[in-house]
Amino acid sequence: MDVDPPNDAHNSPREVESLPLVLENLARDYPNHVFTKIPLDEDLTAGWRDITYRDLADAANALARWIVREIGIGTRNDVAAYIGINDMRYAVAQIGLIRAGYIVLLPSPRNSQEGQASLISTTKCKFLLHSEDFEARVAMITKAAPELQVMQIPTFDELLRQASASAPEALMPCPAAYTNKAEDRVVILHTSGTTGYPKPIYHTNGSISTFKAVAQVSAPPGRRAVFATLMETGTLMFAVTPFFHTMGAATVWTSLFCRTSISYLPPNKPPTSKLIIKALDQIRPKVSIFPPSIIEELIDTPSGWDTLCQLEYVAVGGGPLAHGVGERVNQGTRLVSCLGSTEAGLMASLFPEDKEDWQYFEFMAGSGVAMEPEEDDLYEMTIRPTDDCRYQSVFHIFPSISKWRTKDLFEEHPNKKGLWRYKGRKDDVLVLSNGEKFNPVDFEKNLESHSLIKGALVIGQARFQTGLLIEPDWDALGHQDRDLSELVEELWPFIEQANKAAPAHGRVWKSKVAIAKRDKHFKRAPKGSIMRRQTTDLYSAEIEALYSNEGTFDELGALRIDRDAGIVPAMEYLRKAFKAKGFEIPDDASPDADIFSYGIDSLQVMALSSILSHGIGKPVSPRVIYSHPSIRSLAEYLTEIEDDKSARVSREEVMEAMIKKYTHDLPSRSTKGTPALSEHTVLLTGSTGSLGGHVLEELISSPSVAHVYALNRSTDAETRQAKQFKSRGLSIDGLRKVSFLTADFGREHFGLDLKVYDAMLQSVDICILNAWAVDFNKTLATYEAVHIAGTRRAVDFCVQSKHNAQIVFISSIASVGNWFHNHAEKSIAEHMAIPEEMPKSHSVSLPQGYGESKHVASMILAHAAKKAGIAATIVRAGQLSGSVVSTAEWNRHEWLPSIIITSKALALIPESLGVQDTVDWVPMDLAARAVVEIALARAHDPAGLDITHISNPRTVSWKTLIPAVREALERETGREMAVVPFRDWLEALRASPVTPAEIEKKPGLKLLEFYEEMASAGIQQPSMATTHTQELSRTMRDMAAIDGVLMTKWLREWQQ
Repeated sequence: MDVDPPNDAHNSPREVESLPLVLENLARDYPNHVFTKIPLDEDLTAGWRDITYRDLADAANALARWIVREIGIGTRNDVAAYIGINDMRYAVAQIGLIRAGYIVLLPSPRNSQEGQASLISTTKCKFLLHSEDFEARVAMITKAAPELQVMQIPTFDELLRQASASAPEALMPCPAAYTNKAEDRVVILHTSGTTGYPKPIYHTNGSISTFKAVAQVSAPPGRRAVFATLMETGTLMFAVTPFFHTMGAATVWTSLFCRTSISYLPPNKPPTSKLIIKALDQIRPKVSIFPPSIIEELIDTPSGWDTLCQLEYVAVGGGPLAHGVGERVNQGTRLVSCLGSTEAGLMASLFPEDKEDWQYFEFMAGSGVAMEPEEDDLYEMTIRPTDDCRYQSVFHIFPSISKWRTKDLFEEHPNKKGLWRYKGRKDDVLVLSNGEKFNPVDFEKNLESHSLIKGALVIGQARFQTGLLIEPDWDALGHQDRDLSELVEELWPFIEQANKAAPAHGRVWKSKVAIAKRDKHFKRAPKGSIMRRQTTDLYSAEIEALYSNEGTFDELGALRIDRDAGIVPAMEYLRKAFKAKGFEIPDDASPDADIFSYGIDSLQVMALSSILSHGIGKPVSPRVIYSHPSIRSLAEYLTEIEDDKSARVSREEVMEAMIKKYTHDLPSRSTKGTPALSEHTVLLTGSTGSLGGHVLEELISSPSVAHVYALNRSTDAETRQAKQFKSRGLSIDGLRKVSFLTADFGREHFGLDLKVYDAMLQSVDICILNAWAVDFNKTLATYEAVHIAGTRRAVDFCVQSKHNAQIVFISSIASVGNWFHNHAEKSIAEHMAIPEEMPKSHSVSLPQGYGESKHVASMILAHAAKKAGIAATIVRAGQLSGSVVSTAEWNRHEWLPSIIITSKALALIPESLGVQDTVDWVPMDLAARAVVEIALARAHDPAGLDITHISNPRTVSWKTLIPAVREALERETGREMAVVPFRDWLEALRASPVTPAEIEKKPGLKLLEFYEEMASAGIQQPSMATTHTQELSRTMRDMAAIDGVLMTKWLREWQQ
C-alpha cells in the first residue's frame, strides 16, 4: 500500500445506519418488498421464490439468537468467519453476526490452505461458521488453524421456521451488541492475494454506508450517475457474483440501501450461458451485472446476444472486457462499465454522454479521483479526500492516510477530456477475464532460478487463464537444434513446483507454455528487468496462437505413468493430475475418499478422462472414473491390479451380500392388521420429481384417496410443489389434501417425529416408493445409505401398519435390462419380451449402479413379501417421455432430448437410434396415472408379490418420428437438417471440442459413451411384456403409440 502522510481533517466521528438497523427499518416499513428472487430448483424448471425484507430480517434475527446460544455475545472486536454455498445465508450471516456483536470475516473458498491460515491468524478469528456441503473446505482450514471453533449453521428455511416459532422480542437478542458508529469495524473482506497471502480489509459501518451514498448520488442536470441509475429503487437486477467477493457484498449492501431487488442463479450450479439465458428469459430483469468472462461466453451462444438485448442495462465489472465483445453488446443494449475495489468501494461515475464510449469512465467530483501521470501517456488513478468523505470508502478503512494510490493505470480519451479508459495494473498484477487477479512476479523469479531459463513472463491479461513465455538461456542450451516440446517436458517438473505455490487461478497448464524464439529477445530495461507490456506486444502473434485452444481439456496428455510399477506411482500421478487441473482435493486426502465429495463436476471428469487416456495410451472413459471414485480404486484400474480375477468379487456377489444384509432379520406381522377403508391414505416418497409430481396430481384428483403423506429429502418441498402446480396451470387447492414431510429415508422411522410416524402407521394403506437418484454413473454402494436402507425402512413400516399397507415400488427396466444377455440366438432374443415375473439371477440387471440398486431393492421386497407377509408391487418403468396433456417438459438432460438438441447444433439427425430404435416410450402423465391405477387395483390384496411393466404396448420405430423432428428443427433454425446414419452422427459429435460452450450447444457430448454403446450393442433393447399390467390399468390398455404430433409438442417445449 502506498500512502502519503496523514491528514485527519476528514476523520470525524459520527453515526450512520448500520446494516442491522437498515434491515430492521426495511422489515418494518417495507416488509413485503422483494429483497431477492431465487430459483426453486437447479434446472430452473420449478419457478422462483421471492425473499422479502421481512424474511431476511427474520432469518438474520434467528441466526443472531442461534449464535448467541452457541458461542455467546461478541465484544464487537471478536471475529467470526462464514464460508458456505453461494446462497442467501451470506447476507443472513453478515447481519446476524453483526447483530450478535461479531466482526464478520468472509474468506474466499478459493484461497489456498496457507492463505486461509494467514487470514485466520491475522484477524484473530476465533469461530468458523459454515453451511452444509462445505465440510471438505472447512477441514482444510481447520487443519491449518486447529484452534478454530467450528459450527454448521441452519438452512435458510430452518431459520425462518425458528423465527415463526418464536416471539418477536426473542428474535431481537442483545440490541446493544452492535452500534451505528461510523468507525466500528463490522465486515472483513480481503484482497485476492496477488502479492502474497490475502490481505484483510476491515470495512466499517462508515465504509459500508459509502455504498449507499454512491448509489444515491445526484448527477449534474442532464446527466445520469451510473450506480444511481443501475440501483434505482424497485429495479430488478440479475447478478452473477460470489457473495464473499466485494462485488457480491456490494449487491447485498446496495440492495438494502436502495430497495432494489437482486436475483441469483442456483448456488450449486456453474454459471453456464444456458442457465443464465434461461434465468434472464424467465425473470426479465432490468439490469444485469457480469464479469467479462460471462459476457464473452454469452455472446458465443446463439441466443445469448438476443437475451442480453432484452435488458435495459448490462453492467460489466471485475476486469477488462474484450473490445469486440463490448462493441457487439453495446449495439443491442446499454453496456455500462463499473469500477470498484475492496478498499475503495464503488467509484462514483457518470454515464458517458456518447454511448460508444462504454469503455471509458467519467468520475464524479465527490469521488476524489486524481490522475497522476506515468510513462507512455498513462496515468495512475489516485484518490484524495474531499470535504465530505461519505462517498469515499477507503478513508473510512484507512482513516490516517491522505491519499490512496490504486496502482490502476488509465489513458485519457484522445478527444474528450475527463474520460478515462482502464489499461492495466502498475504493479504487474494480471486481471483475468473472470475477475481473478494474479501477481506473477514470484512465480517468474522462481522459474528464472533454473539454469536453462533466462527469462520467464506470465501472461493472461483479459484471458480466462494464465500462460507462460520462457526465454531460454541459449548459451546454456548450446547451438544444437532442439525440439522445443522436449524442452518444455524437461522444464515441466520445475514449472509444477512454481504452480504449487500459486493460487489455483494463477497456475499454468502445460499447453499454455511457449518457448521464445532465438532471434526474438525479451524487451528489457537498462537495469535488465523484463519490460512486461513491451514484450507482450512483441509476442502478440505467438500469444494468440497459444490461446487458440483455450477451451480444450487435454492439457496434460503428455504425462505418463508406469503401469508395471504398482499402485503408488499411479496414485502420485493422479494427485498431480488433480492439482494441475485445479481440483480442490487436499494433499492429504485419503486414497479411499470419494473424490466427488470435493465438488468435482462433470466437466472436470471429462478433463480427467482426457488426461488419463493420454497417460496410459488407452481410453479411460468418464464412466470409468465414476465407477472408481477414489484415488486408490482409480489407481488400481490404471495399473491393472484389479485384473486378478481370482481376487475380484463379482457384481453378482456384491448384490447378493447386500440383499442378505437387509433381509436376514426381516420381521413378521405381529397382528393380522385391520382392512383398509374405502378411502385410501397414501405415503408417497419423492413427490417433487417429474414422475412423482404427476403421481401426486393423480392421487389428489382421485376420489378414492383421502390423504397423502408426501415424504421428500428437501426442506422446501411444499413450496416447490406449489410452484410446479402453478407452472402447469393446476390449482394448488388440492395440496390441502397433502402433508409434506422432510424425511431421511435411510434412518429409523424415516427420521420423522414419532408422533407423525405413529399417525401414518394408523392411517396409511398404500406406500408408493418413488424417490430414487437417477445417475447412471453412480456405483451400487452409493445407493445403499439412503435408497437400499430406505427400502428396508419401508418394509418395517408396512409390517407395523394398522391396515396392512402395501408397497408399490417404482423400479426400472435397468434392473432387468440384461435378461436375455446370454441368450444364444440373437434373432430369438430380439423378439422376446421380459416377462412380468422375478428373475432367477442377479446378472439380469444392467452393469451400472442404478440398475443394480433397483434390482437389489426389488429382491428385498420379494423376500419381504414371502417372509414378512407384506403386499408388494414392483412397477418396472421403461422409457418415460414428455407428457400428453401436462405442460411439464421432458427433461432436456435425458438421452433423447440431448440427441435432439445436439442434432440442432450439428444440423444432422440420426436415421436410427441403435438399440433404442424401437419407440415404446410412455408419456409421463400417463405413466403416473397407470401407477395410481395399479396401486388402487392392488390395494385390497392381503399379501403377495406382483410384477408390472410401464412400457407402451404399441410401438413404432424412430424413423416414423424423424419427419416431425426435421420439420421442427428446420423451422426453428432456418437451416436444412440432414438425416445421416447414427455412426456418422456420432463421428460429427466426436469432432466437437469439449468446451463449456460446445457442451451447452451439444449436450450429447456428455453422453457420448452411452450413445456409442447404443450404436455398437449387438441386439435391440428387449421389450417388456405388459399383458398382466393391462389387466390392472385401463390407461395401459388404451395407450396409443407415440406419433409426430406428440414429438412436435415436446420440441416446442424445449424451445421455450
